[in-house]
Amino acid sequence: MGPRRWTALALIALAVVALFFALRGTHSDRENAPGRAASQATIKPIPSNPDLVTPP
Repeated sequence: MGPRRWTALALIALAVVALFFALRGTHSDRENAPGRAASQATIKPIPSNPDLVTPP
């Protein structure tokens, strides 16, 4: 393998590593994810015994 192939292989490996860290940084922060607060505000707990729940 010539130096051009090694350079191309190194650039591809560098791009894969950069893509991995870019995706990891955007998807690992679950608390600040877009729509997280809105979905938590709309979730209501399901009672274990619906017969005991008074209607609103």
